[in-house]
This record gives sequence, C-alpha cells and structure tokens, in this order.
Amino acid sequence: MGIYVDTCTACSFPIIARRFPKLPIPHRFLFLSRHFGTGVLIATAFIHLLPTAFISMTDPCLPDFWTQTYPQMPGLIAMLSVFMVVGIEMFFASKGAGHSHANDWEKVPQEQSSGEGRSSHYGNGHVPLEHLQVPTTPYTDASPKPGDSASSDSDLELDDLDPAADESATLSNPHRRKISQHESNFHHHPSKDDENPQRLFLQCLLLEAGILFHSIFIGMAVSVAQGTQFAVLLIAICFHQTFEGFALGSRIAALIPTLFDASSPKPWLMALAYGATTPIGQAMGIVLHSLYDPASKVGLLMVGITNAISSGLLLFAGLVQLIAEDFLSENSYEVLKGRRRIEACLAVGLGGLLMAVVGAFA
Repeated sequence: MGIYVDTCTACSFPIIARRFPKLPIPHRFLFLSRHFGTGVLIATAFIHLLPTAFISMTDPCLPDFWTQTYPQMPGLIAMLSVFMVVGIEMFFASKGAGHSHANDWEKVPQEQSSGEGRSSHYGNGHVPLEHLQVPTTPYTDASPKPGDSASSDSDLELDDLDPAADESATLSNPHRRKISQHESNFHHHPSKDDENPQRLFLQCLLLEAGILFHSIFIGMAVSVAQGTQFAVLLIAICFHQTFEGFALGSRIAALIPTLFDASSPKPWLMALAYGATTPIGQAMGIVLHSLYDPASKVGLLMVGITNAISSGLLLFAGLVQLIAEDFLSENSYEVLKGRRRIEACLAVGLGGLLMAVVGAFA
C-alpha cells in the first residue's frame, strides 16, 4: 500500500500542478522537474534495465545457447524493440499523427497560370515590389529623438518576450499585415506549439509501456525477497518508483490542455495505472510464490526479455524523443538559451546521477 501511495503521488504531482495553476508551485520547479525526469528515464534504461537483462539472460543456470552461443541476445532484443518503436512512429506519422519537418520551399504555392491574370495574384496579398509606393520622408524625421533609444530598446525586449504583442501590432496595421502574410509563407519556423498532440500522446504511451512492464517484475521481486534484502530492496524501489513516476507525470502534464481538457480523467487514470503496477506485481508474486522463482530458468528468461524490451523502449524515448527534441532540435535553440539551457542540462544530469546511485541497491 505504501508503494502504491508513493508512486501515485509522485506521478500525480506534476499533473496537479498543471491542472491547478493557482497553487503556489513555481513554474521554474516544473521546468526543472521535466528535464530531471528525462535523466531518470535514460539512467533507468542504461543502469537498471539493460544490465539486469544481460545478467539474467547469461546466468549459468540457463542453457549454453544463452550463455555461450549467443550471449548478446539482450542487446538484440533491445535493438529490435527500438526498431519496433520506429515502425510504430512511422505508421502513425503516415496516418497524420506525426510532426512534419517539410522544408519551407516545399510549401511555396505554384505560380498562377498566365490565363488567370494578375488580379488573382494580387488578391492573395502578393504585390510586386515595383507597385509598392514607399512614402518619402526626410531623414531627420526617421532619426530617433533624444530619449527614444531607451524606449526602443525596451520595446524590442518586450517584443522578443511576448510574440503575441508583435502579432497584435501586425494585425492592427493593414499594410504591415499584407507584407507579414507574404513573408510568413517563406519564413515559417515550426515551434513546440505546432507539434501534433497525438504524437506527444504516443510518446507518453511508449514511456508508460516501457515503465509498466518492468515495474510489474519489480513488484514480484519485492514479494519474494526476505530478511535484510527485503528492507534494502523496498527502500531502493520506493526511490526508484518515485523518480520514474515524477518523470512520467511531467510528460503527461505537458499534454494538458493541448490534448486533455482540464476536466479530462485520462491524465489521472494514466497516473493511477502507473501506481498500480508495482502492487499488482507484488500480488502476482505472492500468489505465484510457489510457482515463480526468479532464479529459475523461466524466471530468468522472463525478467531478462522483459527488461531488454523495456530498455529499448526507454532508450528510444529518452534519447530520440526527449533529449534530441529538447536540446538538439532547431526549436530548442530558440526556447533554451543561456542560463535556461544550462539549468536544463544540469537537471538532466542530476536525474541520471540520482538514479545511478539508486541502481547500486535496486
């Protein structure tokens, strides 16, 4: 019961903070927790799952095929699970749940045929430069007046911080609006808000799948442990599940309200599903205590194969979907700059380091 409450609370905390923005929870904390969770997930794959898979599937109790003929089997299974996830992503991308990375010049509309005349071309807001009349003003009128430099600098900073203000200014000026519409056809840069929510939801499902699989076997391992080993394992697993729940909850919370409405029960159900996995594994271990032996051939292969699959899922999700998009994508260099990027990197490193310490005991 204690593990269930602990994991549900950890996974639900970011969702609560997102669902109730009036709570006194700093936005900086949520920002850091998201990247902290990324480090936790990557460390889980590298330090907890993949090594455990190799240890289980190369145990001397297993036949020679696993230990001598092909001891690289856990790596192969992890690689195949990565390929499987790539195939799933490509399938959903072809069905419209992907994120388009098409180049800007691919979006340039075809030129109008000569039979349509110039009027239709002008009607779309495309006016040749030779037809634009720029009012001539004396140079002295265009030069800034004394004291204007400070205000112009502050206006520039505010425009950089608040794109909506620049957009409203553009809409209020018809001449500027036409030119801006023309420029936007050629200079559209995808932002984080342009991402398809269905794709983000798919990422969360893959993360949860990778976590849920091995969480069941963690619960089974706790149920069959005895004596001092049980106490050490229980404490380590509480930290393990707390960090993982926090990481998963941060990603689920990012889907509110783009995909999930504020009143939607789905985020809570996903958090409860994560919290229930370890107790379910414990119950299975108690029921099957006489049948399930982690040191048996069947037990070793079940744990090894499941951990190998989970490690592949989390490696792809952590490195490709989280690290690459949060730190290496074109949009990331606009969102994460200077001190903000350094803090995000430190949060990832701290999450990975703490999970690595827990890996020495669980």
